[in-house]
Amino acid sequence: MSSPIILVHGAWHGAWCFEKLSNLLEEQGIATTAVNLPLQGTEGDIDMVRGVIAETPGAVVLGHSYGGLVITHASAGMDISHLVYLCAVMPDKGENVDEVVANAASATSLGQAMVIEADGSVAINPDLAVAAFYDDCDPVEAADSIRRLRPQVMEPFPVLSEEPAWRDISSTYVLCREDKALHPDLQRDFAIRAEKVVEMPGAHSPFLSRPSEVCDILMALVE
Repeated sequence: MSSPIILVHGAWHGAWCFEKLSNLLEEQGIATTAVNLPLQGTEGDIDMVRGVIAETPGAVVLGHSYGGLVITHASAGMDISHLVYLCAVMPDKGENVDEVVANAASATSLGQAMVIEADGSVAINPDLAVAAFYDDCDPVEAADSIRRLRPQVMEPFPVLSEEPAWRDISSTYVLCREDKALHPDLQRDFAIRAEKVVEMPGAHSPFLSRPSEVCDILMALVE
């Protein structure tokens, strides 16, 4: 029996971004859960994902972008068959991710697109969202995605106080070479921690632009 798959989206997005990928996986008979994070603080996002993992033992768990940080914290001590980091943050014990990102090569398209709202949350300027996230996506799909983006409460990322689960659970890092949200060089710094690294062309949203390729990577892990 194939392992189920849990998909965890990144900042500003929602479970909707995995619709194409989820459909492909389910056509292959793979039980797939796309989590819709509240985005009201990292601890709440971690708690939600940890609850889904608890209800889905033995799953392959994928985190995209910010979702990589979420799944790393949520997976501690849990029954997981494989961790997948899709152009994602992959923190280590005691590592301040905010400092790591601040000191790394800058993905300027995302930085330019971020807007601080009156309530302190951070939104994405819709006029700059394509450059940040979707510049290799179908224009109609990109426009639809931009309409669905949500503001996100931004606060200092929590620091792991214990060894990350990826030290004990097999892991794959999927690196996107033209990513303008999480710089490919920073992705490579994270990727050396994974058991396996897969590089693919394209920008930050391969679940939209290359869903079949992402599906193939996941199918190889569940069979």
